[in-house]
Amino acid sequence: MAHLVLKDADVVVNSVNLSDHVASVEISMSAADIDVTAMTATGIRRLPGLRDESFAVTFLADFAASEVDATLAPLYTGGTSFTVVVKATSAAVSATNPTYTGTCYLLEFSPIAGDVGSRAEVAVTFAVDGVITRATA
Repeated sequence: MAHLVLKDADVVVNSVNLSDHVASVEISMSAADIDVTAMTATGIRRLPGLRDESFAVTFLADFAASEVDATLAPLYTGGTSFTVVVKATSAAVSATNPTYTGTCYLLEFSPIAGDVGSRAEVAVTFAVDGVITRATA
């Protein structure tokens, strides 16, 4: 079984590759737990309900053109959807390097965050409108 040290994640937001500013990335996928237990059941019966998915990314702050702030601020203020694409590595999409894609909204945005003497970070959660798709080709 192969193991992976995450050090080359590929993160593209609205067609802008911001991978060189990513400090951390997490894909969250969950479904509501719907109780469908009837009176005659001897245990809880459940079905998966609506899915709630997101991409959480911590970026190193950068206010230069075409970088983090210039990419994220208009997405927040514009209130329109955009695409986020994440892969474990920058290598080509394959069975061992799938791509996860979602149509997202940026609902919260803190363009400057950090303590005195620490790196300036921008932590965002991209809320997926619908579900994340996984592709291997």
